[in-house]
Amino acid sequence: MIARIRMAPLLALALLVACDPAARTPPGPGGGSPPESGAFEPPIGIPPPEFGIVEKLEDYYTRPDPWDEETPGWYYVQHDHPSASDARIYGTPAAPRATIPDPIPAGSVVVLAGAYAFAPTGYDSILAEGTAEAPVFIVGEEGAVVTRKWRIQSTYLIVDGLEFTGGGRIEIRYPSHHVAFRNGEHHNTVGKFGGGGASPAEYIHDIVIYNNKIHSQEGWNEGTEDKDNHGIKFGPYTEDVWILDNVGYHNAGDFIQVGDWGDGSTEALNRARRFYIGRNVAYANRQSALGIKQATDVIVSQNVFYDNKKIQSNVGGQAGIYFLYGPERIWLIYNRIYDSNSGITGGSNSGGTGQEQYLIGNVIYDIAAAPDDDKPPGSAWGAAAIRLNGGQNRYVVDNTIWNVDGGIYSPSNRPLYVHGNVVAGVRGGHHLVIDTKEGANLSRIEGNLFFQPEGSPTFRMGSSTVYTGVSAFEAAWPARVRHNLEADPRFTDITARDFRPQSGSPAIDSGSEHDVYQRFFDLYGLDIRRDAAGTPRPQGAAWDRGAYERPQ
Repeated sequence: MIARIRMAPLLALALLVACDPAARTPPGPGGGSPPESGAFEPPIGIPPPEFGIVEKLEDYYTRPDPWDEETPGWYYVQHDHPSASDARIYGTPAAPRATIPDPIPAGSVVVLAGAYAFAPTGYDSILAEGTAEAPVFIVGEEGAVVTRKWRIQSTYLIVDGLEFTGGGRIEIRYPSHHVAFRNGEHHNTVGKFGGGGASPAEYIHDIVIYNNKIHSQEGWNEGTEDKDNHGIKFGPYTEDVWILDNVGYHNAGDFIQVGDWGDGSTEALNRARRFYIGRNVAYANRQSALGIKQATDVIVSQNVFYDNKKIQSNVGGQAGIYFLYGPERIWLIYNRIYDSNSGITGGSNSGGTGQEQYLIGNVIYDIAAAPDDDKPPGSAWGAAAIRLNGGQNRYVVDNTIWNVDGGIYSPSNRPLYVHGNVVAGVRGGHHLVIDTKEGANLSRIEGNLFFQPEGSPTFRMGSSTVYTGVSAFEAAWPARVRHNLEADPRFTDITARDFRPQSGSPAIDSGSEHDVYQRFFDLYGLDIRRDAAGTPRPQGAAWDRGAYERPQ
């Protein structure tokens, strides 16, 4: 019989202190290591999932030892074993079942070995009937690999340590909820990893994708067409999804994409909601690292995105993060984006009605236009660390920007609130551009630090007039542009891209807290008053400007 032990307590909400993204080294083959049970700490601003990360198989069940006879609740499956047979109910390592049982009863463990290629209708249906007290585990033995698609319609299921390749991929469908995929590898596949529900009454929810490597789709860097074969993709009728601590590269689309185009209705805006995307590393994908389409309450925290550069002919360049179609309450916080054609881009509002977009505490550097980008350097549509032609009420707060073709750009007529940022080292373009008179009259540029080595920062707001220096800019717009500084931010080590302010920096204790931090707390009950290294703010008498506090 299955030996059960008491379930480990749910993870308590930990202090939201995270490591500096600058210190993260992209994992090599095999990805990272999962935490010990109870040790998981979520990224800043992201709540822990109630199921899927800290649960360990041995906290629930004890593997048969020796496993030389069939044991109720323990299924051993090896599809390519010469004597595999479903005439056996459970199987053993020496005499396995051929296929995964359908359905999988609550309280079961499926141990998968060898190559699994069962797909009677083009895919295998995985129907796990787990419960909170008796979840189902599907775990891989060393070398286990899945080569055909799985359609998941399961509850309280953990899929752990499996490799998917070739035709092997994951499609999550209703009525799935409380399903986790962790510690796996998905590569050289022919489709996306993800899914969605079926209708307003049929959502999938509480999905976790944790500590996986997703990479190397065929043709990711070939041709100029829009392939849209994303690494991870969730569409409509999806809510409460955690995508954490994964590595993605060489996917034939975005590494991660959430949401879809909408019809302008409130119902459409809420078809995809509550996504938590944190501490992922993504580089060298065909499109961008992360795309957010029409969705609501998307928190993107402490990711590292780099080497996002143009491959397709139908785009002007690739971004670390882009959003479009009017998403609502997206929070792009404490991400590190570099060596790309664009840092963060906001696209068209077509079909969407979202009112709030927030960019807080991000570190963006080494941004250069694609070689065939024909837009003039000062164009509001040109390459920039942040370019927001979409969105409604856009808040750009406490970011640090360095060595970029353009700083913060908005070709839109919507409000732009720029507060507490450090923008320095702009090549060819301007430190800030608000293209339209209407947009300029709705915007506020306050409390920032601008710097241009061997020169002066430049700005364009509401017209073609270029203002050189902060004093000239503030004099031209006294009601809209206030309390900004023009000075060397004195980064700790610019060669090492260490953007923390060193002693004597004018950024130290010269800033102020913006209302966005209280807004986040009021919405979600979590305090994000921290810097890009996870240090609580403020450290001194007042906030420091930019993404980092200098510890006292």
